[in-house]
Amino acid sequence: MFNSAALLIFSAVFLFAFPVKATVKEYAAEVRHDVGKILKSGNWDMYVPVNTWHNRDMYDKKKTDSYNEMPWGFGIGKHIYQGNTMRGVYAMAFSDSHSKVEPIVGYLRQWNYYFDNDKDFSVGAGYTLGVTFRHEYNYLPIPAPLPIFGIKYGKLSVQATYIPGPYNTFNVLFTWLRYEF
Repeated sequence: MFNSAALLIFSAVFLFAFPVKATVKEYAAEVRHDVGKILKSGNWDMYVPVNTWHNRDMYDKKKTDSYNEMPWGFGIGKHIYQGNTMRGVYAMAFSDSHSKVEPIVGYLRQWNYYFDNDKDFSVGAGYTLGVTFRHEYNYLPIPAPLPIFGIKYGKLSVQATYIPGPYNTFNVLFTWLRYEF
């Protein structure tokens, strides 16, 4: 059931982020422009992975009992704000479900709703277009277009994504902290 909800949310975020009138070529040009602007003038971020929860409704107990859910790791990134939208690039490496190193790099966009005039507290949703590298696939690049959700207070954010998949594969809620310098 949670897997269907995650897929529905992911689809809604992508539809919101990719207007029907835009072509893939136009969208790719916009992302390239964003990445250049972020790398040139963005502020730095630190990423700290904190949890990888395997959806117990989508796994055999034997599998979940053997998985690592403490993704020790670290990452860096840069971001810019354009109105209520945060756009960023990042590189992170962490300990995956099998306690092997998993690097990921990507671009993210998150639309935020602010609860006060000072913009100290917000919640947001968006997506990441990333590429990850896993040991069981000989560290070949694997596309990772995923939804992102976040809660921010001051310079500290808690962000998460859900990686959907079939029974006994993926179905992981990955959570990390992001601190803006």
